[in-house]
Order: sequence, then structure tokens, then C-alpha cells
Amino acid sequence: MKKILNIGLLLFFTGLAVLFFVLNPSENEIFPKCVFHSITGYYCPGCGSQRAIHSLLHLNFYSVVSNNFLFLPAVLVVMYHYLYSFINQRFNLKLPNIFYFKSTPWIILVVILIFWILRNLPIYPFSVLAPN
Repeated sequence: MKKILNIGLLLFFTGLAVLFFVLNPSENEIFPKCVFHSITGYYCPGCGSQRAIHSLLHLNFYSVVSNNFLFLPAVLVVMYHYLYSFINQRFNLKLPNIFYFKSTPWIILVVILIFWILRNLPIYPFSVLAPN
């Protein structure tokens, strides 16, 4: 059963990746708009992430960062979470999984809240954090 679930998830995410590669979210209406931004006019921490996924799949890292500054670091942290045991085994290291530290959720929450506030300030350099 677990194998079937894993295969299903792999197919689902592969399909999403193909969809995001082929279609640009800023040019197609099939992608959902941010409800928070639609109601308030302010950017949430996730605003620009769909365009960042499209840009990442096209290896346009400048566009990834300009759409959502936290997207690339988040991808790298998630990759570390899934690859740290492989890295430890392959290179005979003892790297800890930072996700299991007690302070990690609080640090992530503070970073996201600060990013959320700063990207909505209409003054330079913080205005650069708003999605392009």
C-alpha cells in the first residue's frame, strides 16, 4: 500500500512539474490567485511562489528570487531534509537533521513573519521583496 501511495505521489508531482514547466502562472488563468492578496492588497509570504516554481523549472534563478525571495532557500532546506541521511551515509558524516531541533519551528516562524512584514513596506530596499 505504501509503495502504491509513493508511486501515486510521484506521478502527481511529476504532472504538476510538467504543468508548471509548460504553462506560465502569470499568463494562464487556471492557476489560483492568492486569496490574501486579493482581499487585502498585501503580499503573503507565499505570493509569487507559483511563478517561482515556473522559473525554477526553467533554471531562471534571478526570476525565482525576484518572485519570492524565500522560495529558493526553502527549497534548499527541504532538499537537505530529504537528503541528509544519504549525505551522511555517502560521505561518512554525522550531520544532524536541523528539522528536529526544538528551536527550528520558531526560527522558521520568525523568518516568515519578518519576511511577510518587510515585503509589504513600500520603501526601498524592502519593496524589492515584493513579487515582480
